[in-house]
Amino acid sequence: MKTKKINKTIEKIHDQVKKFINSEDYLNYLKFIKKFHNRSFNNQFLIMMFKPNSKYVMGYKQWIEKFNRIPVACTECRAIAVKDCNCIERVAPVRIPQLAPIIYNKVNEKTQEEEERIFFKDVFVFDLEDTEPMPDLPIKPIEELVKEINIPVNFEKLEPRLKKIIQDNNFNLRYEMIYEHGLKGWTDFDKKEIVVKEQVSDSEKIHVLCHEIGHMFAHTREDLENMKRPRPLKECEAESIAFVIADFLNINTEDFSIPYITGWTQANEDVLQASVKKIQEVSTKIMKLLEEQGGK
Repeated sequence: MKTKKINKTIEKIHDQVKKFINSEDYLNYLKFIKKFHNRSFNNQFLIMMFKPNSKYVMGYKQWIEKFNRIPVACTECRAIAVKDCNCIERVAPVRIPQLAPIIYNKVNEKTQEEEERIFFKDVFVFDLEDTEPMPDLPIKPIEELVKEINIPVNFEKLEPRLKKIIQDNNFNLRYEMIYEHGLKGWTDFDKKEIVVKEQVSDSEKIHVLCHEIGHMFAHTREDLENMKRPRPLKECEAESIAFVIADFLNINTEDFSIPYITGWTQANEDVLQASVKKIQEVSTKIMKLLEEQGGK
């Protein structure tokens, strides 16, 4: 019975992925998973499906034992126990399903050798927003909570090198105060310039620069307007290039390889091969340009 239920959950994920993979929402998903890089693709997708605005998730006991917090019984009045809720209708917190792998060893009857087996157990996690500190216990900070890419980078060293690549390609770089939600920069092929959001961290600026340099080399204005190459594909090409370059520069950004590969296997095989080839070629070109400036 448990196995059937879990299989249905997996089937639901795969059905959603097929619908989702070529939509505009895919870019938002790529940004979303930065916060949950230590979870599997399926579990990341379940969080996205059940509570897309989640910040940090853990199981009921984990919240209590690790952070002295507890999932509330009602998200309206914030009562910890159901008996303490006086709302006309109690609003329970979102129980986000997750698939927890259980590994065990079993002896193969034919070979008499131990083989590793795996099955999945369904569990539930709760978002930070749906928890409250436990009374009379010290509040523990959640150091693992990731909001943006905000890791130590040598901005003064890296930014001029990336800027030189832009200028050597006859583009200009400028920073601008950008207030549109989710927009951190763009590449303008008509004005031949790359624009980066001013009010983000230095590490985020480096990440955006890598992404836009990816666009600059991988695409053209005509290419971006070509409906045969949809925007999510081109954005994922640029983002893939950005992560390759970030890794080359020893910047420990989150690993997008699995969701990219999972996503593209749903797409046309010829498009996939062309996209992978472009990512490899452009990434190699940028890395060579960086090496010519004096290594990493």
